[in-house]
Amino acid sequence: MEGNEMTSRHKQLLRCFAHLPQQILSLHQIDNATEFVLHSLCHEGGFNLSKAAYFIDNPDFDCLKGVAGFNKDEEVHTCDDILANEDYFTRHMDSCQFNKRVRRITAPSVKKIDDSIEKAVSRLAALLEIEDPSYYTLTIKHNNFGLVIYEQKTAEDHKMQEELLTGLALLGFCPIN
Repeated sequence: MEGNEMTSRHKQLLRCFAHLPQQILSLHQIDNATEFVLHSLCHEGGFNLSKAAYFIDNPDFDCLKGVAGFNKDEEVHTCDDILANEDYFTRHMDSCQFNKRVRRITAPSVKKIDDSIEKAVSRLAALLEIEDPSYYTLTIKHNNFGLVIYEQKTAEDHKMQEELLTGLALLGFCPIN
């Protein structure tokens, strides 16, 4: 942020962030809560990502599993609309080809085989046609690890990197289904 003034982009992100704790709590019993949160983080009112894929890596069970995917081309709602239209959003996500591709991915645990995270990101990004991928890892409950691979739309969006990583960490609060 320049000086002490909050930019309109920061205000927009703050509005998106303000919805997420309520969203996580209200969707806690829904099987696809992670899709709701990922969508809220990625849409234009959030971090405006082109694509994002969220994986859970469980070394104990030697499994890396795709949990949720977001593709800007298949976007449907904003943060406010998602909570009001849970059934519609769930049906929409079930029909999204990118989300389906992410959720079908199952591979050996990157952590267990001690594979380089960069190699795994490169493989998964190629499989999902994510260009110029960035990634974020987080430790989550039950000795699992989260991996988010994403594609930012513009150079302007790269300036929000710290805020993006803070937002992506919220995925760790979502139930693992």
